[in-house]
Amino acid sequence: MPTAPNIPLSVRDEVLKLLYADADALDWERLPAQTKTAQYNQWVQDPRIGGLLGRFIPNPHLWIKEVPLKEYARALENMGRFAQFTSMHYPPPSDFIDPTFGGEWTYIPDSQADKPPHCLATDGTTQRYVCWGPPNQFKDLLWAALTAGVKEHGRPGIALSVRTDAEIEAADRRRNQAIGERCGIEVRYVIRPLRRRL
Repeated sequence: MPTAPNIPLSVRDEVLKLLYADADALDWERLPAQTKTAQYNQWVQDPRIGGLLGRFIPNPHLWIKEVPLKEYARALENMGRFAQFTSMHYPPPSDFIDPTFGGEWTYIPDSQADKPPHCLATDGTTQRYVCWGPPNQFKDLLWAALTAGVKEHGRPGIALSVRTDAEIEAADRRRNQAIGERCGIEVRYVIRPLRRRL
């Protein structure tokens, strides 16, 4: 996707603030695809967003979709070049590794990375790979844990991240944990509500 070098940084930042303020207010990650499509169209028609971008690039819709909104999930994880523009964020792995995988496991500082979001944890002797994301990304997380996790000595872990315990389906939990056991991966659920950035 083009980075649109023709957009001045001051314009890009102004547009990002508006886009992310709307995305935060709309709870973007939970919107159905049809609603997202309608919102893209609204942004393109907004003179402060699409109108402004149209002075510098030929296709504001494509840029909005493929640059800032593609980065939005990373921004909520406090990662990526646009993290500063969202007013919301998820708790960091240092907050949930210990209670999710047991008190002996702690987050290794500065080990967080993405694609998918992951980090390293240690029990003081062994390191393990831990990745996380919503339950609908379980297949991708499983593959990441299988491939990247083999580089570490400890058993890889997957934290399926939800906002509330009401989102945890018992049947899905049993199935996902059974798949994890079969693959030698520890699968846990973690409740991570969005927080307002201070």
